[in-house]
Amino acid sequence: MKSIPVLLLMLLLSGCGHTSSSQPYFEPPAPPQGKARVYMMRTQVIQGSFYDSVFSINDSAVVGLNDQTYSWVLVTPGLHKVSAGVRPDPRNVRLTLPVEEGQDYFVEYTQENMVEMVRVKSAKDGKAMVKRYSYIPVK
Repeated sequence: MKSIPVLLLMLLLSGCGHTSSSQPYFEPPAPPQGKARVYMMRTQVIQGSFYDSVFSINDSAVVGLNDQTYSWVLVTPGLHKVSAGVRPDPRNVRLTLPVEEGQDYFVEYTQENMVEMVRVKSAKDGKAMVKRYSYIPVK
């Protein structure tokens, strides 16, 4: 009976693990020919803040991000499905991103009024955001 509180505490703490990074923003090289860069960013969120938000592109998990972190990935031109949530799931918030060669795209996971959303930010706003965030590499 005495071990139940300890087990509950261990379960709670195991959910608090985040991907860690202390690397500040850096200017990546230009995308190679035939590619574009998609930045994925997570703002500070309240609901689910103990967990990473897993970004997926075309239903393949790419990276887990925590509050005020970002990553980027190179993709081919065309339409791409971008989603984010606690784990890869068809019910995650998502958007369809039309991608053109040589361009940078900024996709933000955020919450407004406790509603999850992913949205595309303008290049100007997206670049300003990632300059304030910490970088987590795609694995």
